[in-house]
Amino acid sequence: MKNYSSKNLILNNSDISKKIQRIALQIIEDNFEESKVKLFGISNNGHTIAQKIIKNIEKRSDLKTELIQVILDKGNPTESIDFDKEFDIEGKSILIIDDVLQSGITMQSVISNLIKHKPKKIKTVVIVNRDQTLFPVKIDFSGISLSTSVDETINLIIEKNGEINFYLS
Repeated sequence: MKNYSSKNLILNNSDISKKIQRIALQIIEDNFEESKVKLFGISNNGHTIAQKIIKNIEKRSDLKTELIQVILDKGNPTESIDFDKEFDIEGKSILIIDDVLQSGITMQSVISNLIKHKPKKIKTVVIVNRDQTLFPVKIDFSGISLSTSVDETINLIIEKNGEINFYLS
């Protein structure tokens, strides 16, 4: 495992918790007319973020949630999308959640896959939006937007104690 230093730290666990709380409130506000939303967490990190968002929604609202894990190979997301369970999203409000938006191909692939199921609306969520997508993806809720060089990488690291940190390398 690569060794990350504090000088490369973009967001620490406390920062991320605050961002997730704000995003949860935005989701509640955006879905005030809904009784339930379905969250699609892109494996593995997006799924972890989605779980944290759900905990915050449940603390602050009566809005019901259902979490579906999107299982894919991020190296080839257009060919490998699967889900951890069956779902019905026709006429429903859904959210697609990932940790970092890099090129946009993963998010675009998931959107393209889900839109054929005729949801009422699709909103996108990331903690870090890199602002340099190659594909036409609009992020509706983000923790932070960063302008980084193409050579730089943003990594989400889940520590053994469950804390989450984002590093730039």
